[in-house]
Parts: sequence; structure tokens; C-alpha cells
Amino acid sequence: MTNQNNITPVQPYLILNADNYQRIHAGDLGISQFYEFKVENGGLKEFQAVPDGSIDIVFGINEENVRVYIGGTVLKVKQWDFEEGRTYFGVRFEPGRCILPHGLSIREVVNADLEIDKKEYGDCLVENIAQSRDILQRSQIFMRYYQQMQQQESQDTVHTIERYVRKRIYESCGNITVKELSKETGYSECYVRRSFEQIHGISPKVFERFVRFQYMLNSIGQYANEARMEELAVACGYYDQSHMMKDFKSFAGTTPELYRGMISVMDWKKIV
Repeated sequence: MTNQNNITPVQPYLILNADNYQRIHAGDLGISQFYEFKVENGGLKEFQAVPDGSIDIVFGINEENVRVYIGGTVLKVKQWDFEEGRTYFGVRFEPGRCILPHGLSIREVVNADLEIDKKEYGDCLVENIAQSRDILQRSQIFMRYYQQMQQQESQDTVHTIERYVRKRIYESCGNITVKELSKETGYSECYVRRSFEQIHGISPKVFERFVRFQYMLNSIGQYANEARMEELAVACGYYDQSHMMKDFKSFAGTTPELYRGMISVMDWKKIV
């Protein structure tokens, strides 16, 4: 089954529907992946985003200008709008990691796509990305910038608790209570919950639901013709198939069976 300690946040509808989609896995310094695609003139302009617990920075590039957006995880399936005639270069961070513009809080980007001033990340980054020839060069430019901006990982209590809670949520496949986490850490349930929300903008309970859902997306893809939905549901941390169906429909906007049909013609490695 899926490796619960190393799962890649997946946005399947973007990959299924975007033109000329490309991706580079990063897995370093808290960046999950870089991706790039085009929205042709007269082409599909709307995509669906699904919950993944991650923050994305997206650069929309055309000959006239560059528009920069930052968005956090959606709370349920939601339209993700892109302007036609642009090439989009995106940076997807791992859950709990990001660089937010000054004055913007994590709670403000949850379930939102906010356009930001292109100088928020300095005078040169956006223009250098826009003038680059491909996704590889753009990812290298962003990574160099990000390495300069990176500070040593904080060891304060809030960050220490968050890292532990996130690790345990992954290990338990999204099935550990705040009460159990409180006992394991020695901190109150309120403090554990508040510490996690301070960094993620969502509660541990909500994040657990997203983790189970993302495991389910990965598992359906990996075992598309090899396992029954009931078996996958239990393996991904759901109490039963009914529990899984309710979350899946809310988060994916369709049923697991229909989703399986959508991706059955694709190599799952191209999605994750």
C-alpha cells in the first residue's frame, strides 16, 4: 500500500485537464514539487482543486505581464480558475511549509487564491522566472531564491509540537486523536491543537481527513484494478466504505468508482 510517511500531495484534475503539464519533484527544504502547464486561448480555463494540506505559489506568465498568486489548501473540491493565454509555473510546498509574504497569515490563504504584488518576493525573482525558457530553469531560479530565504528550522515549542503531530498523523494514516497526541507530547489538548493551527491554518482533525483522502487518491491510482474499494477504504484509515464515500464525494466532487474510471487510462506515475 501507499507509504504513509512519504506521500506526495496530489492535484489530479489539474494534471488530467491542463495542456502540456510538466512536473519536477523537489522533496527538499519543504518543497514538494514544481509544475508547469499552459492554458491555450479558447481552451479549458477552469480546473478543480482538492484538499491536500499544502500551499502553492503560482506564476501566470504571458508576453504582457506576470501575475502571482498564493493559495492554501481548499476545504472541499473547488473551482481553480486560470486565465487563458498564460503559462503557469507553480511551486507546491509540503504541508506545514511555505514562505508567506509579509503581513499575510496562514489562515488568510486557507481556501483562498490571493493575487499578490510581484515584488513581494523581491525585485528580480518574478522577472527571472518569466524570462526563463522552461520548467527546469524556473525551478532552479526559485530554489536558489528559496535557499537564500530559508532560515534554520525553528526549534521552538510550537514548531516542535507541529512536526511531531504531523509525523504521527502520517504514521497513523490520519487516525490519531488530539487526546492521544496530548498524552504523547505532555501538552494540553488545547495547546496541541492551537500549535498545529498556528502553522497550518486548520485543525489536526481537518488535516487528518485530508491525509486519509490523499492516501485514498494515491491508493486508487496504484491499485486501480487490484483491490476492492472496501479494502482500500480500511487500508487508508477509514472506519468503513460509507465513511470513505462521504469524505471522497465532498473532497473530490465525484465517487471513487467514477474517479477510478477517469484515471484508468493514465499512467499513475504521471499523476503523482
